[in-house]
Amino acid sequence: METKYYALLFVVMLAIGLIIPIVTEGKPSGRGAKPCRDGIDNDGDGYTDYPSDPGCSNKNDNSELNPSIECDDGTDNDGDSAMDMNDNGCSSPTDNDETDCGDGVCEGGETLGNCPADCGYPDSCSDTDGGNFIFVFGTTSGYYNNNPYSNNDYCVDSSNVMEYYCSGDYEQSQQQNCGTDTYGDSYCIANLVYENFTDYSCASGECDSDESAIFQEDCDTYDSYSSNYCNSGDVYRDFYDYGCSSGYCTNSTEPELVESCSWGCTAGVCDDQPTTCEDSDGGIVLNVTGTVSGYDNGVPYNYTDYCVNSTTVMEYLCWQDECTNYPITCYYPYTICSDGKCI
Repeated sequence: METKYYALLFVVMLAIGLIIPIVTEGKPSGRGAKPCRDGIDNDGDGYTDYPSDPGCSNKNDNSELNPSIECDDGTDNDGDSAMDMNDNGCSSPTDNDETDCGDGVCEGGETLGNCPADCGYPDSCSDTDGGNFIFVFGTTSGYYNNNPYSNNDYCVDSSNVMEYYCSGDYEQSQQQNCGTDTYGDSYCIANLVYENFTDYSCASGECDSDESAIFQEDCDTYDSYSSNYCNSGDVYRDFYDYGCSSGYCTNSTEPELVESCSWGCTAGVCDDQPTTCEDSDGGIVLNVTGTVSGYDNGVPYNYTDYCVNSTTVMEYLCWQDECTNYPITCYYPYTICSDGKCI
């Protein structure tokens, strides 16, 4: 009987020992309960116990915090005196960035690179025309000392441009001349000489150049003749014929016959026919009507004997190749003048 009693007592005591831990575990409460099953929002993130609180890996986890997540690690990671879900930078307990970019405070992991709104903008420069190119309009823009800037190339005047360009992260500017107007090498079009003129100017913030052909001279206007000269007994002159070659007026000389001379040439003039005289009656022959002909200083002449009166004849004759004449009175036996002779 006693043996049965003790056996029954043992069974009851064993059952009570097993039930009490189960009841205690099913209803966790009090200071000794695990933080992830104590019914308290221990980390103040708005979530309680496992599995609601993302910081609890299981119900026996000793902390609702997650040291690998900035917004649930119980640390003021960004140094703004607020941490985890009390920090405006945390959107949820799983947010791994406690910084609050845009709050005007450069804090925590915020840098110029990832949060320029709080930490400021790094010095920078970009140029739309790619550099110091005065013939292309450009705009430089960026930040300097955290201040934004934007500058366009512009014309200082009709010949100079203010050029903006970058040197690394910094803007540079320089007034530059667009260029000196110049003439190029001369060249020929037919017998005309031209040169290309390059005109440099500034308009709409960029330099420009315009090339045009400028007339220089007409080589034909130099065509001319030399003075007359003698060549092989005739009169000649040289024709200076100008043309364009390699951008310059050049000339060639062509001799031209001006006049063929019958009696030679002297000092560029044909010589006159020499003075000549020829008498048909051979001299002073009173009873023959004679005719004297020839040239005097190139002028031809012809004179015939004639009666001055009934007894006198005008006799023409030659004297040293020149014509001369004398009135002669008819004498015996030819005493009467008739038809230019004494009869």
